[in-house]
Amino acid sequence: MKIAIAKPDFHASGGFGVVVERLAAGLRDRGHQVDLVQVDADASPVSDLGINVDPRHVSLFRDFFFHLNMIARFERLDVSGYDVVLCTQPASWAVQHPKKVVLFYHHTRTFYDLFEAIESVRGHDVALHHLAAFIVRDVDGFFLTPDTPILAGSRRVKQRLADHNGLGANVDVFSAGIDETFLDYQGPISFESPLCIGRHEFPKRTELFLHAMIHVADLEGRVLGSGSFTERLTALDGWLRLQHGGRQRGPTLSASAPALTRSGCHIDDDRLWRDVAIHYPLDRLRAAEAAAEESGIRPRVKFLGRMSKDELVHEYASALCVVCPAFDEDYGLTCLEAMALGKPVIACVDGGAYVELIEDGVDGFLVEATAPAIAAAIDRLKDQSLARAMGARGREKARAYTWPRAIDQVERALKARLL
Repeated sequence: MKIAIAKPDFHASGGFGVVVERLAAGLRDRGHQVDLVQVDADASPVSDLGINVDPRHVSLFRDFFFHLNMIARFERLDVSGYDVVLCTQPASWAVQHPKKVVLFYHHTRTFYDLFEAIESVRGHDVALHHLAAFIVRDVDGFFLTPDTPILAGSRRVKQRLADHNGLGANVDVFSAGIDETFLDYQGPISFESPLCIGRHEFPKRTELFLHAMIHVADLEGRVLGSGSFTERLTALDGWLRLQHGGRQRGPTLSASAPALTRSGCHIDDDRLWRDVAIHYPLDRLRAAEAAAEESGIRPRVKFLGRMSKDELVHEYASALCVVCPAFDEDYGLTCLEAMALGKPVIACVDGGAYVELIEDGVDGFLVEATAPAIAAAIDRLKDQSLARAMGARGREKARAYTWPRAIDQVERALKARLL
């Protein structure tokens, strides 16, 4: 087959980029011609709409204009020279071709599964947010149709397609593979520090891990990854330490700020990730961080930034457990990588696809999205015999998630489209 893989080019590497690279390489190894056909996502979000838009409106609702603009650009993309097209991220499914399959991990989430969460933290007109979501969903409906085969990245993603688009019969669940580096690891395994890995963005909820580690005695947490929230997270960690260990010395929340603290230094974790992580002034968080340092309140986590694959494997191998606090995750590759290295995983009951991967009490824990609940699960895993037993069961589960199996599924779907 001559295959085009349609994808936005975000000029950044990520988990889905790895999935696309492995699928392309695997299909080429099987004799197919595969080209990555991309649309530059760094272009102006109104470049191809053919209308004049006030820059203030673009700034206010960039996600809305960006999505519609990408729809227009993919719709004009010439892929007529290919036998079949594999569409991927939003809005690549707008490609015009009679034979296409959609590898679907998520909608433009602002207007779908994160609609309510985004609305709760937005600083603008709620009515416009509702209108924008209505338009985006209506436009997507022209391309996500019952006659287009869709491979959904998890059962949770398949459910979203049913809920938002009324699709089901044409949707199969697709499971990406795990890199062989993780599956084949034979090096030393130890159970030392709780680990949290992921992009520092909304709604990955790294904030919950930072707060949980303040409740855990005698262990230092480790945070891997980076993103637009990294600076805020490091400062927020200092603020949390000050509130819990410094008897609330130094900067406190003003009356106009989100009501984060209550009597007895109870911190509302839901408001922590929805409000403070986004809206609380960074300079005040930094001041709290400095006050914590001056008070001698030591950090409970270490920020390690981005790492190479080999470094990442080492961190997994020495972790006590891996904490995945994200809200409504699409797939959860971090969870499977952790399991492949024999580590129990802690995720939240509202964690989306993580709930599919973890069997509570068997190979990990599913807990409420609060710092005390996460901390309690970490405390249970201080019993290393329990951690090892859970990790062993997780490792056995992870062995089923291979790349040959994943490539088989995609190849079958593409061939079936040509019949």
